[in-house]
Amino acid sequence: MKPVITSVIDIDATPQAVWDVLTDFASYGEWSTFTNAEGTARVGSRLTMKMPGMTFRPMVTVAAPGRELRWEGKIGVKQVFHGRHSFILTANPDGTTRFTNHEEFSGVLVTLIGPLLPTPKNDGYATFNNGLKQRVEGRTERRTQ
Repeated sequence: MKPVITSVIDIDATPQAVWDVLTDFASYGEWSTFTNAEGTARVGSRLTMKMPGMTFRPMVTVAAPGRELRWEGKIGVKQVFHGRHSFILTANPDGTTRFTNHEEFSGVLVTLIGPLLPTPKNDGYATFNNGLKQRVEGRTERRTQ
């Protein structure tokens, strides 16, 4: 069984407003206590992601503005360690956005480092989602005042 982490939050803003903050990688350090990022949300581009204890360079595989951002990273070849991360933005009927932060891990290293992988209790993904929510909603409030 592949380890999977999913964290979902509703954000009081449009999917495009959420996308604008999500893909502004240069600003992550201003609101995210979980990760810093560099790069461009463009299919085929490499990002530089810095998380506690690691830096990695995933490749963007999907960049659909206002809908989905996905990247994949690996250590060695896919069979050793592979992570597939996606952010799904879904418009809710009430004008808010359902933000789903999802990651799947696979490869032989997963068995060895499984205990070091995030769990629902210490995943950082919920922390990231909350930081994103605060940033997006703070920007939206400033624009409507």
